[in-house]
Amino acid sequence: MPRNNMDVLCLLQEHGAILEGHFVMPSGFHSQTYIQTSLLMQHPNLAQKIAGALADKFTKPADVVMALTPSDSVLAQEVARARGVRAIFASRDDNGEMVLKHNFTVKEGENVLIVDDVAVSGRKINKAIDLVGKLGGNVIGVGVIVDRSMGYLPLSVSLRSLLSYPMQTFTAKECPLCAAKLPITPVEEVSKN
Repeated sequence: MPRNNMDVLCLLQEHGAILEGHFVMPSGFHSQTYIQTSLLMQHPNLAQKIAGALADKFTKPADVVMALTPSDSVLAQEVARARGVRAIFASRDDNGEMVLKHNFTVKEGENVLIVDDVAVSGRKINKAIDLVGKLGGNVIGVGVIVDRSMGYLPLSVSLRSLLSYPMQTFTAKECPLCAAKLPITPVEEVSKN
Protein backbone atom coordinates (compact mmCIF):
# COMPACT_ATOMS: atom_id res chain seq x y z
CA MET A 1 0.00 0.00 0.00
CA PRO A 2 1.40 3.46 -0.88
CA ARG A 3 2.34 5.42 2.22
CA ASN A 4 -0.04 8.28 1.32
CA ASN A 5 -3.02 5.92 1.55
CA MET A 6 -2.33 5.17 5.20
CA ASP A 7 -5.47 5.34 7.36
CA VAL A 8 -4.26 7.88 9.91
CA LEU A 9 -7.71 8.28 11.47
CA CYS A 10 -7.87 4.55 12.15
CA LEU A 11 -4.36 4.60 13.66
CA LEU A 12 -5.28 7.54 15.93
CA GLN A 13 -8.41 5.74 17.08
CA GLU A 14 -6.64 2.42 17.64
CA HIS A 15 -4.00 4.08 19.82
CA GLY A 16 -6.46 6.17 21.85
CA ALA A 17 -5.03 9.39 20.43
CA ILE A 18 -8.39 11.15 19.87
CA LEU A 19 -9.42 12.33 23.32
CA GLU A 20 -12.77 13.77 24.41
CA GLY A 21 -13.23 16.25 27.26
CA HIS A 22 -12.68 19.98 27.79
CA PHE A 23 -9.20 20.90 26.62
CA VAL A 24 -7.18 24.09 26.48
CA MET A 25 -5.03 23.80 23.37
CA PRO A 26 -1.42 25.11 23.27
CA SER A 27 -2.82 28.05 21.25
CA GLY A 28 -5.10 28.97 24.19
CA PHE A 29 -8.28 27.96 22.35
CA HIS A 30 -10.69 25.51 23.97
CA SER A 31 -11.94 22.33 22.32
CA GLN A 32 -14.01 19.28 23.15
CA THR A 33 -11.52 17.07 21.29
CA TYR A 34 -7.75 16.76 21.59
CA ILE A 35 -5.56 14.81 19.20
CA GLN A 36 -2.39 13.47 20.78
CA THR A 37 -0.23 12.27 17.90
CA SER A 38 2.63 11.49 20.28
CA LEU A 39 0.75 8.29 21.12
CA LEU A 40 1.51 7.18 17.55
CA MET A 41 4.99 8.68 17.31
CA GLN A 42 6.18 6.72 20.36
CA HIS A 43 6.17 3.61 18.16
CA PRO A 44 9.21 3.76 15.84
CA ASN A 45 7.58 1.64 13.12
CA LEU A 46 4.52 3.93 13.02
CA ALA A 47 6.65 7.09 13.25
CA GLN A 48 8.65 5.92 10.26
CA LYS A 49 5.52 5.13 8.19
CA ILE A 50 3.76 8.38 9.11
CA ALA A 51 6.85 10.47 8.40
CA GLY A 52 7.43 8.66 5.11
CA ALA A 53 3.88 9.40 4.01
CA LEU A 54 4.30 13.05 4.99
CA ALA A 55 7.65 13.29 3.17
CA ASP A 56 6.00 11.90 0.02
CA LYS A 57 3.57 14.84 -0.05
CA PHE A 58 6.37 17.21 -1.17
CA THR A 59 8.30 17.02 -4.43
CA LYS A 60 10.53 20.08 -4.06
CA PRO A 61 13.97 19.29 -2.67
CA ALA A 62 14.63 20.31 0.93
CA ASP A 63 17.95 20.85 2.69
CA VAL A 64 16.53 20.64 6.19
CA VAL A 65 13.32 19.59 7.96
CA MET A 66 12.33 21.78 10.89
CA ALA A 67 9.89 20.95 13.68
CA LEU A 68 8.14 23.80 15.49
CA THR A 69 8.91 22.46 18.97
CA PRO A 70 11.26 19.98 20.61
CA SER A 71 8.27 17.68 21.19
CA ASP A 72 7.90 17.25 17.42
CA SER A 73 11.59 16.48 16.88
CA VAL A 74 10.81 12.77 16.31
CA LEU A 75 8.55 13.73 13.40
CA ALA A 76 11.21 16.04 11.94
CA GLN A 77 13.89 13.37 12.37
CA GLU A 78 11.84 10.71 10.59
CA VAL A 79 10.73 13.02 7.74
CA ALA A 80 14.37 14.10 7.32
CA ARG A 81 15.47 10.45 7.26
CA ALA A 82 12.92 9.74 4.49
CA ARG A 83 14.19 12.73 2.50
CA GLY A 84 17.89 12.19 3.19
CA VAL A 85 18.46 15.58 4.82
CA ARG A 86 19.15 16.94 8.30
CA ALA A 87 16.54 17.69 10.98
CA ILE A 88 16.30 20.57 13.45
CA PHE A 89 13.68 21.92 15.82
CA ALA A 90 12.74 25.38 17.03
CA SER A 91 12.52 26.32 20.70
CA ARG A 92 11.26 29.27 22.70
CA ASP A 93 13.59 31.87 24.18
CA ASP A 94 13.05 33.55 27.57
CA ASN A 95 10.60 35.99 25.95
CA GLY A 96 8.54 33.21 24.37
CA GLU A 97 9.84 33.95 20.86
CA MET A 98 10.52 31.10 18.44
CA VAL A 99 14.27 30.67 17.92
CA LEU A 100 16.84 28.07 16.95
CA LYS A 101 19.01 26.81 19.82
CA HIS A 102 21.50 23.95 20.15
CA ASN A 103 23.65 25.48 17.38
CA PHE A 104 20.97 24.61 14.84
CA THR A 105 21.13 26.80 11.74
CA VAL A 106 19.33 27.57 8.54
CA LYS A 107 21.83 28.84 6.01
CA GLU A 108 21.15 31.54 3.45
CA GLY A 109 19.20 30.03 0.53
CA GLU A 110 18.49 26.66 2.16
CA ASN A 111 15.13 25.05 1.44
CA VAL A 112 13.24 24.18 4.61
CA LEU A 113 10.30 21.83 5.02
CA ILE A 114 8.42 22.68 8.22
CA VAL A 115 6.61 19.86 10.02
CA ASP A 116 4.15 19.86 12.90
CA ASP A 117 1.89 17.27 14.45
CA VAL A 118 -1.44 19.15 14.41
CA ALA A 119 -2.39 22.45 12.74
CA VAL A 120 -5.21 24.43 14.35
CA SER A 121 -4.92 28.20 13.82
CA GLY A 122 -1.67 28.53 11.87
CA ARG A 123 -0.18 31.10 14.27
CA LYS A 124 2.72 28.89 15.38
CA ILE A 125 3.38 27.84 11.78
CA ASN A 126 3.51 31.48 10.66
CA LYS A 127 6.07 32.22 13.39
CA ALA A 128 8.21 29.39 12.04
CA ILE A 129 7.87 30.68 8.47
CA ASP A 130 8.95 34.14 9.67
CA LEU A 131 11.91 32.65 11.56
CA VAL A 132 13.15 30.75 8.50
CA GLY A 133 12.76 33.91 6.39
CA LYS A 134 14.76 36.00 8.88
CA LEU A 135 17.53 33.40 8.73
CA GLY A 136 17.61 33.60 4.92
CA GLY A 137 15.97 30.25 4.22
CA ASN A 138 13.10 29.38 1.89
CA VAL A 139 10.11 27.45 3.20
CA ILE A 140 9.05 24.93 0.55
CA GLY A 141 5.93 23.87 2.46
CA VAL A 142 4.42 22.76 5.74
CA GLY A 143 3.54 19.15 6.47
CA VAL A 144 1.28 18.15 9.35
CA ILE A 145 -0.09 14.83 10.47
CA VAL A 146 -3.54 16.30 11.22
CA ASP A 147 -5.11 19.53 9.93
CA ARG A 148 -7.71 20.47 12.55
CA SER A 149 -8.47 23.85 10.99
CA MET A 150 -11.94 24.68 9.79
CA GLY A 151 -10.72 24.92 6.20
CA TYR A 152 -8.51 27.99 5.88
CA LEU A 153 -5.15 28.73 7.43
CA PRO A 154 -3.60 32.12 6.59
CA LEU A 155 -0.24 30.76 5.42
CA SER A 156 2.07 32.05 2.69
CA VAL A 157 3.12 28.51 1.70
CA SER A 158 1.22 25.31 1.00
CA LEU A 159 0.17 23.07 3.87
CA ARG A 160 -0.31 19.37 3.27
CA SER A 161 -1.67 16.93 5.81
CA LEU A 162 -2.21 13.21 6.17
CA LEU A 163 -5.62 13.78 7.72
CA SER A 164 -8.14 16.63 7.61
CA TYR A 165 -10.12 16.54 10.86
CA PRO A 166 -11.85 19.93 11.25
CA MET A 167 -12.99 20.70 14.77
CA GLN A 168 -14.45 23.79 16.31
CA THR A 169 -12.35 25.70 18.77
CA PHE A 170 -13.44 28.54 21.04
CA THR A 171 -11.91 31.38 22.98
CA ALA A 172 -12.32 30.95 26.73
CA LYS A 173 -14.95 33.69 26.64
CA GLU A 174 -17.04 31.92 23.94
CA CYS A 175 -16.48 28.34 25.11
CA PRO A 176 -19.76 26.43 25.64
CA LEU A 177 -17.86 23.91 27.79
CA CYS A 178 -16.77 26.70 30.13
CA ALA A 179 -20.32 28.05 30.14
CA ALA A 180 -21.53 24.58 31.16
CA LYS A 181 -18.89 24.67 33.95
CA LEU A 182 -17.17 21.51 32.69
CA PRO A 183 -13.70 21.23 34.25
CA ILE A 184 -10.59 21.44 32.06
CA THR A 185 -9.28 17.97 31.21
CA PRO A 186 -5.53 17.71 31.82
CA VAL A 187 -4.00 15.92 28.84
CA GLU A 188 -1.46 14.18 31.11
CA GLU A 189 -4.26 12.52 33.10
CA VAL A 190 -6.09 11.34 29.98
CA SER A 191 -2.83 9.90 28.58
CA LYS A 192 -2.42 7.66 31.64
CA ASN A 193 -5.75 5.90 31.04
